[in-house]
Amino acid sequence: MDKNEFISLRDGPFPCRFRYISEDNIQQTSISAKNHQPNHKIDEIERIGSNERKHFSHRHNLLMYSLRASDFVHCYFCETIISGMAYGCKRCRYFLHESCSEFPQLIEHLSHPGHQLTLKYTPIDSGYICKACHVGDNPALLFNFHYSCNLCDFAIHMGCASMPCKVFHKETGLSLFYSNPLKNEAGPLLCDICNHSINKTNSWVYYDHSHNFITHFGCAADSIYGKGKDDKSYIMGVKTGLTNLDGDDTSIVHYQKYDDGKKDERFFHRHGLHLLDRSQDNIVKNRKCGICGLDLSTDKKKGCSTCDYIIHERCSHLPEKIQHPFHPHTLTLVPKKDGVEVQCNGCRGCHTNYTVLYHCKICDFQLHPSCAACPRRLKKLDLTLCYEFPYKNEVSKLFCNYCSKVINKDQWLYYGRSKDEKRHITCQLAVGVSNCYVTLRDLEIEP
Repeated sequence: MDKNEFISLRDGPFPCRFRYISEDNIQQTSISAKNHQPNHKIDEIERIGSNERKHFSHRHNLLMYSLRASDFVHCYFCETIISGMAYGCKRCRYFLHESCSEFPQLIEHLSHPGHQLTLKYTPIDSGYICKACHVGDNPALLFNFHYSCNLCDFAIHMGCASMPCKVFHKETGLSLFYSNPLKNEAGPLLCDICNHSINKTNSWVYYDHSHNFITHFGCAADSIYGKGKDDKSYIMGVKTGLTNLDGDDTSIVHYQKYDDGKKDERFFHRHGLHLLDRSQDNIVKNRKCGICGLDLSTDKKKGCSTCDYIIHERCSHLPEKIQHPFHPHTLTLVPKKDGVEVQCNGCRGCHTNYTVLYHCKICDFQLHPSCAACPRRLKKLDLTLCYEFPYKNEVSKLFCNYCSKVINKDQWLYYGRSKDEKRHITCQLAVGVSNCYVTLRDLEIEP
């Protein structure tokens, strides 16, 4: 290859965007590249206002400046030319976009539960390999920083870390899996987007069982960040993804509103169900919901005019099919068989009053609706949903900080590393959402 030929790595299917860079410059550090900036232009830049900011990446306080593209000042964080507001240190020739200075320094990523990831500068030849896309520390990366764990050999690009748990490709909802969901697949595993081979052992993939669709992590990323988008849009997309990395706090589902007289006919009852008005609250006093087994109280209810069957309105809108990130196959809402002991893979059987379950028709896997709906992150409480205790070598017993009872290390639990907080998912559901379902809409598979 001619040494002056520019390398275009942006066409590669990776969410970690690369710069166009010559072979002569690819071995140079970002610092040496910045030494070519016209010093006189930086000296002429005037400070704006009195705002200043302390940033973890620089020892001096950063002052606010207004820059033009013609000033040819590069952001130390993302390597693009700054046009607009920026924070900088003229003494050290160190500048950051205002938006780049706001990237979170600490995150908790669902691929590495229990440990926080720290945003760190990537020195030349650092040698790390991204756990998501398996691309190394190439100097041509747009970002000069990456996230890594201080306790483990775990590192991830900023763009890769910002990818959501669910993406859409041509209206097909794809869920993110951190390991191969098709463990028994003997033949070659080919990506349904690029038709190239997928590594079965350590690749992150997006997968949807109902459409039998699987794709590289990076190929799916193109549907989020796209090859043709400009750098500014990409940077803002990564920032937004990292800020909303684990989703919002627990929220009760606001289902689509139906007309009062509209019938709702579902598999769990042969007749249509009508929305009951408030005048009938006394009739259902001390009654239990026919789906979740909880007190009907004064919540909105639906009932059958022919039979003595009443349920919560929210229970009538449970999705019939979902794709859960813990299981590769579609889960279908089915009635519980009478007299059969239920072993929910989430809570290990604690919710005994349910009359329905999300069940896999291929495997012996099932979840109560509330367990399937457990939010993956409770930001206000600083708790993350773990499918097993993150410290695998822990030999002492674990006790729930809410009920003080033992937690099985192999069952799902909420865990907060900062305070070493541990809770059963059933305890947290009772405390956090008042025994109401949290949203299942993001997991729903359209019929």
